[in-house]
Amino acid sequence: MNPFGVFRKLVNKGVRSKDVVPYQGAGEVLDAMPTEDQLRKFGNLPSEKELVEKGFDTSTFYHGSPEKNIMEFVPQNKNRATFGGFSSDGKLKYAENAPVTFFTESPSYTKVFAKRGGMPINRGGIMDYMPLESSRIYPVKLKMDNVYDYRNAEHRKMLSDEIGESLDDDVLTGNAFEFQTPKISSAIKKLGFRGYLTNETARFGERTVGLFYPGKGDVRSVFAQFDPKKAEDGNIYASIIPPLTTAVGVGALAGLEDST
Repeated sequence: MNPFGVFRKLVNKGVRSKDVVPYQGAGEVLDAMPTEDQLRKFGNLPSEKELVEKGFDTSTFYHGSPEKNIMEFVPQNKNRATFGGFSSDGKLKYAENAPVTFFTESPSYTKVFAKRGGMPINRGGIMDYMPLESSRIYPVKLKMDNVYDYRNAEHRKMLSDEIGESLDDDVLTGNAFEFQTPKISSAIKKLGFRGYLTNETARFGERTVGLFYPGKGDVRSVFAQFDPKKAEDGNIYASIIPPLTTAVGVGALAGLEDST
């Protein structure tokens, strides 16, 4: 089924508040997320059994960005001096890290990153930002079967052996900043993992993950057709007519990448 325009009629309820960060649908902007039943009835979302068979986690993850109409996520390295400063050898801590794109099960957490670049606003002593016209939240399904899990004892041992030293507390507890240092991120990637979990939203009982290969078929919009012939396609809407405007997604929820 071609989902263009279908869900807007189901979930949009009049004029959107200026504070709302909308969800990016397939060629439409949504004020709220459709239910999984609606996604299956009126769209292309496979059943949970079919998702598992295709290698996808059944949970929905989200990516927040100030960029609309992203069709493919392409991780990039950034100069992280603002966040991490310099290492003891005088080099930037994050300059050579293995780049990832971040996704989370928490839509409220990802709103922070979707509003990057918006007008600052004081909400009772708490600094926030107004969304840009282009701010979007992208609901997706992810392949999570080969992701480094900081809680997994076997994974910890593999990483410790790879770097040749014991893991410090930040790595053991899934600190996102530490995971993006070159030593850790590159080692995890070298071990063959396709990404790693962090502890950013663990306190909410929700997962946050950084993926090395979002453009290799590990990410699909919940509005996509999940066509097996397009399994390696980086287009998150693979096999449906794409939006007229396209963009390339870059970003991270840890604050170490600018989400775009």
